[in-house]
Amino acid sequence: MSHDDEDEQSQSRATKGFQAALSAAASGRPESEQDFDEDSGDDDGADAIEETIPDSFTPREALVSAAFADALTPAIKEALKSSSSRAIVISVPSTAWISPVKDLFARRPFGRKWTCIARDGADRKGHQPSSGNAEAATALSAGASVVGVAVAPEQVLPSTLVGAADFRLSLKFGPKVVEEAIRKICGSATPVEQQDLMGLDLEDVVAAMRPGSTEQDVKARLSSAAKTRVRQTGGDDAPLLQTAVEYGAAREWALALARDMCEYQAGNLPWSAVDRGAVFHSGPGMGKSVLARSIARACESTLIVGSMGELFATSSGYLDGVIKAQRDLFAKAVAAAPCILFLDEIDGLPSRESLSPRNRDWWMPIIEDFMLLLDDATSARREGVVVIGATNRIEAVDPAILRPGRLERAIEITAPGPDGILNILRFHVRGSLPDEDLRSAAEKLDGATPAEIMEMVRSARRAARIASRELSAEDLMQAILPPIAISPTKLRRIAVHEAGHVVVAIVAGVGTVRSVRIGGRQGAGGVTSVASASTDLATRQSIEKEILGALGGRAAEIVLLGAPSGGAGGSDRSDLALATRLVASMELSLGLGQSGLVFVGDADAAVEELRLDRTVRNRVDETLQRLQARACQIVESHRDQVLAVADALIEKTFLSGEEIENILAGTHIRDGGVLDATDAGSILS
Repeated sequence: MSHDDEDEQSQSRATKGFQAALSAAASGRPESEQDFDEDSGDDDGADAIEETIPDSFTPREALVSAAFADALTPAIKEALKSSSSRAIVISVPSTAWISPVKDLFARRPFGRKWTCIARDGADRKGHQPSSGNAEAATALSAGASVVGVAVAPEQVLPSTLVGAADFRLSLKFGPKVVEEAIRKICGSATPVEQQDLMGLDLEDVVAAMRPGSTEQDVKARLSSAAKTRVRQTGGDDAPLLQTAVEYGAAREWALALARDMCEYQAGNLPWSAVDRGAVFHSGPGMGKSVLARSIARACESTLIVGSMGELFATSSGYLDGVIKAQRDLFAKAVAAAPCILFLDEIDGLPSRESLSPRNRDWWMPIIEDFMLLLDDATSARREGVVVIGATNRIEAVDPAILRPGRLERAIEITAPGPDGILNILRFHVRGSLPDEDLRSAAEKLDGATPAEIMEMVRSARRAARIASRELSAEDLMQAILPPIAISPTKLRRIAVHEAGHVVVAIVAGVGTVRSVRIGGRQGAGGVTSVASASTDLATRQSIEKEILGALGGRAAEIVLLGAPSGGAGGSDRSDLALATRLVASMELSLGLGQSGLVFVGDADAAVEELRLDRTVRNRVDETLQRLQARACQIVESHRDQVLAVADALIEKTFLSGEEIENILAGTHIRDGGVLDATDAGSILS
């Protein structure tokens, strides 16, 4: 949208109600008593009152006039009654507001003609602070009144106008403004809550204000649209933060934030004392977006959701369109304050350190603009906005995003423990099953992600629905441990493989085995869940123990079945992928290798180096071969224990930690089978 000096002949006349509302806002007098102060040498403002004009508002006019009246302070109202030249800068909630606000000033409010400079940031060259300064200065020096309208005025409006502004107005889009707009359209208004407007913008509200609608109709449409826009299905879609123990350290940070936000909104705590940003990182399916909804609920704040992918999907995809879309997103958050701005897939904004020369020129304007927007949103002077990023690849996030003053806390969300799994089940089951049944189910979900638990409950409900009955414990168990439809030969190989993981982990002292099952996520033949025994920083010995555990399944196949299968490899989540990554990190990242202290980079960089350097690859393979031989040694020494666990696993398909202990106790592994400290030292030396 370009700036222009409106031609007098093209000015549209104000509607009666719209003009009266603005006049009332300017002077503070009742609408029935208003007139407009006449601009020196211009009679059109006064003449406009005498026009025969409609008696009704359009929804856009109602919203804009309500937002404008809400933004006016007594001092501004008094100043605008004078005939002096004025300069006003107006920040709007999003680009959708720019045209309606421009139209407002085309109607000559306050009895004067305005030169309007309205910019949405789409023109990279024309919409810059250095552009248009001469025009703004000339208009002001000639005695004209100038208004600048933008989402982020400092970034797109002429710097001369921003610096010379007599008044700065920030139009808000909140319950108070929407209620007033509904009152103008419907004659009365029912209370609108902040949650009724989550994720909505001006056009969403306009669409809800249909002819013949009551205020209840409008509110119902807004509430439904908000739930759809932020991907919610109801008010209870977000778990209570107070009981969400599955989120660990992230929950503790969020609870502290909720307390501070409550104190801030009560006026007992300055905004400068409130945390204003963090990044949650984890593997896929750990519930980062669900946690964001819980935080917004606990903070009693609007949740604004966005991602780099959506910025491309909701814009033209060209550079100027993406910049405009991200500015709109941040502006919507600022306008909705207090709010939580949740930026999913924040690693979609590439780190400047990883940009190739070919891509650098395209990405740098987006990255730099993002950093400026982030600084503005999280600054102490911009109150009420908390920015939370989420990523599955924390190592790919630009370090500048994580520096102090921005999203300074990187908080890992790990797989839920037993209490967390139980809480997730309670939330998704929603009282359909007693806690006793849920505890039994939770035990068999050890190692599952929140997303997997949700899918299992959904599958159980589907089975119950197809059978035309209520959800039962049997439905849930069937979804958690479905029938195994594989050949006896394959079943035995999987059972031996997982039993090898179990016994090697125990003997080598990797940690406590919590459970083992046949069948698992993403097509895995089986899953063994081990809680690490180490409480210290990683050492070469502790890492080698972990590698032994990863290679234990393959070792069991070699020793007990005569040869390994390809089940230990084939994906970046496989046993061999984990073991290779650990050895590469020791050699090239952690300074724990046998041949030097060179640092190549993080774990990803270390693995990449293996693809490029045959010498390093051979060195890593030698370590893997050595540890594979030791894992085979452990299996050979504890053959009976491995076979006992495998047989039980074939029969039950799932074994808890307690059941494993009972099996191994029966084979005397606890009495003499476990390596003592001397033996363990020799195994790992």
